[in-house]
Amino acid sequence: MNHRVVPLDTWKENIKAGYWRQDRTEHFDVRHLERLPLGMSYPQQIQRVVNLLARPPLDALKPKLVIDETGVGRPVGDMFDAAGLHPNRITITAGLEATQHGAKTWHVPKGLLISNLEAHSHSGELRIAAAANDAAALKEELKDFKRKISEAGRTTYAARVGAHDDLVLSVAITLWMATQGPVTICSELRI
Repeated sequence: MNHRVVPLDTWKENIKAGYWRQDRTEHFDVRHLERLPLGMSYPQQIQRVVNLLARPPLDALKPKLVIDETGVGRPVGDMFDAAGLHPNRITITAGLEATQHGAKTWHVPKGLLISNLEAHSHSGELRIAAAANDAAALKEELKDFKRKISEAGRTTYAARVGAHDDLVLSVAITLWMATQGPVTICSELRI
């Protein structure tokens, strides 16, 4: 994901804080989506990421990487570290707020990821390149992704039974890191 901030010619005063802030527009452009084949080994997945990040223009940009450790845990993240990638690590949780658990590790509620994705999507700031490999698959996943409220009042988010949601969560995690995390993230991989 490429995060671009474009400054505008207008400014807003924050009287309480005593400063002016330049208006700006933000754009989050998803230019590459790729669902790796089921059954691909973790070393092969890591090598695929290494190869992608070595291609121009990414090789010159040195993008940050964020991975989803929810299902597989720390050992796979450690394999990324051993390959020299040193990703930011996200574990999807329940709850209401994100928490940091180390220098590059966060636990982020699924509801927070999805609401952030919805907000940036509806504002037009999130844009998916039509030419991206799995753009059509992402579009279908977004159609299938549903919010449900249980009888107890708890909100859950998931794809319909039998459908994928890995691309939706991949974009949501990357977008959360770009907007809420400490650094701008340009790539994401769900493992």
